[in-house]
Amino acid sequence: MDKVIIIAEIGECFNGDLETAKSLIIEAKGAGCDIVKFQTLDYENISDDDPEREWFKKIALNPDKIDFLIRYAGEIDINILFTPENVKTAKWLSYAGLKSIKIASSTMADKELVKFIKDCFDIIFISTGMASLDEVNEAVSALSGVRDLYLMHCISEYPTGPLLEQRGLKALDLKNVHLNMMKILMSLFPHLKIGYSDHTDGILAPIAAVAAGARVIEKHITLDRRMPIEHFERGGEYMGTDHILSLEPPELKAMVREIRAVESIMGNWKWERTEGEMVLREFLRGRFNS
Repeated sequence: MDKVIIIAEIGECFNGDLETAKSLIIEAKGAGCDIVKFQTLDYENISDDDPEREWFKKIALNPDKIDFLIRYAGEIDINILFTPENVKTAKWLSYAGLKSIKIASSTMADKELVKFIKDCFDIIFISTGMASLDEVNEAVSALSGVRDLYLMHCISEYPTGPLLEQRGLKALDLKNVHLNMMKILMSLFPHLKIGYSDHTDGILAPIAAVAAGARVIEKHITLDRRMPIEHFERGGEYMGTDHILSLEPPELKAMVREIRAVESIMGNWKWERTEGEMVLREFLRGRFNS
């Protein structure tokens, strides 16, 4: 069984601060993740009447910041991935020498962007949140011929599966995860590597996805889920919403550990008996045949 690719989605949880971004990259590396990911908002394209304008301006990346993050990820030996907002920001990534890229659910129907990405990148991850099967088929067709294409089941609800009170206990309502939709993608696109981009609160859904055959897992991470709440309560400015559905470092390590354990449990795609079974087989069959 090939190793499952684990993407630590930093997204907006670095709060626009490159030192915080470095700390999150270090945590992702230490937890055993394969890739760290950022989003490249177009800071020149933020509407003046957008209620989150100031926040988006703060977390938006530019070519200099992208180069900084690429260099730092290289220094600690972890792969890095970015999600472009449009062709302009995708060009930044291409000019930076990157050959892998992520297409977000919100842009998978952007034909101009998808065409540019196909022409310039060899490894493409694409999330299917909010998309109809027809739209998924169109995107896959538009990306035909790409060297490595990863199609990722995604539910674009933040978070997916809120906490519910059941008999006085808190429990996750995960009915909207719909992992069978991931298996539908597997059946429709057997030539592609299928994965899962998770927005739930916790680690159960991504672990279950791996057991169901996901070849890549994407999960948001933060240094502290309460960071934006405490910051705001102290009179600070708005700090986004991704923190509440992200994993803190100990949880990230636990998720990676459990995913690797599931890989071990699944084993290789071959029919083989264990050495212990063969010893037992010789003993038991010899006893009954004597």
